[in-house]
Amino acid sequence: MIVFVPGYDAATRANLAVVERILTASYHALTGEAATRPHLLLALASRDSPLFVMSHGQRDGFAAKGGEAALGLADLARLRRRPVFAFACHTVGELGQAAAGGGSVWWGYTGAVTAPPDSPPQLLALCSAIFAYLSDAFTASSSVERSAVLVRVAELCHEAEERVDDLLAAGADLDAGAAYLFFLHLWQRLRICEPGMVSPVMHPDAPAPILFP
Repeated sequence: MIVFVPGYDAATRANLAVVERILTASYHALTGEAATRPHLLLALASRDSPLFVMSHGQRDGFAAKGGEAALGLADLARLRRRPVFAFACHTVGELGQAAAGGGSVWWGYTGAVTAPPDSPPQLLALCSAIFAYLSDAFTASSSVERSAVLVRVAELCHEAEERVDDLLAAGADLDAGAAYLFFLHLWQRLRICEPGMVSPVMHPDAPAPILFP
């Protein structure tokens, strides 16, 4: 799997802290300073591996190191039908749906999403565990299996919210509001763009699509 995670501001450094806990030797890691557009394009050209991204995003692309463009609509042929998971704001607006039109299964987000909490360590561990699950599960091979992943992600987020409750009760110093919002966004705004589908798939309890994807 190709893992692409820059770390140049508070939000992307939080992403990087999460992903560094789940990297294994089997991953082709383009993280931190290595998360550049040239490195990504080279990896896509030389590997057929799934692509896992955590970065800033917009409707038609996501960012590389320093906020530079990493991948956009003009680059979608480079995906060569591989599955993609992109924890990046807005990326199902155009990019994910266009990628699905080219044969990829694209997991992305509608609207803005809150960055994962990277402290205290207990919260970072919770976030990393959910993304570890997603990094394995987004390559599911059928619509039924992918829908089951959406359900499981929501369950993991609810369990994490309960853990936030426990930490608060124990007097932990944390930004509870941001943590609750992150776990809510993580499952409620997750969408799957599948080839041949009219609209992206979402969790059955997720709210209707927001106005500005």
